[in-house]
Amino acid sequence: MSLTTRRASRGLRRIAVSLGALLAGTSLVLTAAIPASAAQNIDPDATGSITVHKFEEPTTPTGLDNNGTAIDTSGLTPISGVTFTAQQVDIDLTDDASWQGLENYTVAQAQSNLRAGTERSQVTGANGIAGFAGLPVGLYLVTESSVGENNIPVQGEPFLVTMPLAVDNDWLYDVNVYPKNTVTGLEKTVDDSAAYVIGDPVNFSFTARVPSVPASQPMTAFGISDTLDSRLQFESATVTVAGANLVAGDYTIGATGQQFELSFTAAGLTKLRAVQGNIITVNMATTVQSLGNGAITNQGQIYVNDPESGYDSNTVKSSWGALQLQKYAAEDESLFLTGAEFQLYAVNAEGGRTTGPLQDVTDSNDTFTTGADGTFTINGLKAGTYELVETKAPLGYKLDAAPIAVTVNEGSLAQAAQVSVSNDQVPPFQLPLTGSTGTAIFVGAGLVLVAGGILLATARKRRSQAN
Repeated sequence: MSLTTRRASRGLRRIAVSLGALLAGTSLVLTAAIPASAAQNIDPDATGSITVHKFEEPTTPTGLDNNGTAIDTSGLTPISGVTFTAQQVDIDLTDDASWQGLENYTVAQAQSNLRAGTERSQVTGANGIAGFAGLPVGLYLVTESSVGENNIPVQGEPFLVTMPLAVDNDWLYDVNVYPKNTVTGLEKTVDDSAAYVIGDPVNFSFTARVPSVPASQPMTAFGISDTLDSRLQFESATVTVAGANLVAGDYTIGATGQQFELSFTAAGLTKLRAVQGNIITVNMATTVQSLGNGAITNQGQIYVNDPESGYDSNTVKSSWGALQLQKYAAEDESLFLTGAEFQLYAVNAEGGRTTGPLQDVTDSNDTFTTGADGTFTINGLKAGTYELVETKAPLGYKLDAAPIAVTVNEGSLAQAAQVSVSNDQVPPFQLPLTGSTGTAIFVGAGLVLVAGGILLATARKRRSQAN
């Protein structure tokens, strides 16, 4: 090959490489000008799904996306047992003109334009999920049709979903929705730690979260009520709400007979809406008036918007019983002893006394005395452990001051704890016996005199014979 030919060949190769580079660059420019995920046209024959994730309304907004995609819900509390109904609206979304009219379409319009035979219902499971699969392209009305056994005072509002759903210049055929509800709960506790006898205080506390009601829905009423056991007497109550500066005009407290009622005024409801999710605490003081069957139970209610439709708290109980002591003579259990006096002390789990001597509510006396039948009865004691100490013995009997442990169980007066205590008589002095030492002395002296008389008579007889 000649030199000229080789040079021509190399020139052609250079032109080919340059042209290839130019075409490659042009291809890159054109490719960059086309969006990486251009929206596809809707497939009118496709099917998709709507997955409802039901959670409790959080105290503070989550800030998570609500564009139909799956989100991280690890910080939320699922609600099970809520029924959702999905029904297709009678609009043909395989027609472009129908899509054009959706922008201002309302729930009310959908409710009056539902396609017959398309209704489906699902109940949320333990994870709060209810799924609707195999849905054809269309517009769907999703309704929270039942809250089940959940304490949900404000039911979720119906909402509309298209399948598919437009998102980020694309179409989402599997749509996730996250409706939330305020779950209202009332927790009740009892404090009878300072109660031992009838007349002592038993205090109750209610705690709840201020309900989070959506801004689109009103809060027209909110309150806590309680029907006290007939053996309790209401004394007083206080109310606090974290973060809210409550004043007297923000709420009312009423106590008529056994019925306790706390309700918030319009001014108070305004303050509550500003601190939704915060804790409300109600402390109620009562006193025990009688024993009954020994089980004093109590349960409160909370309501939102409808005072006639509330939700119960847990049930709490204060357990009471009675004590009866029988005093008798140690030598004969049929001989009952009157006038024995005792004092009673409450005892803790470690065996130490928690109080001074307890007082009888009937006369404020801390001494319990046996009557003519040898008994006394304490008609109301909180169930627990006590010590009885005898402070005065029956007349003529020995005092036994050793503490007597007593356990009082829950029950009526007929089921009172029974304690039997005996006393020994004070021993008598030893009396002299008839014909004992004194008589022997007199007999001995008589015998000596008789013996002396005989000896004297014998001596005289002998002298007479000698003469």
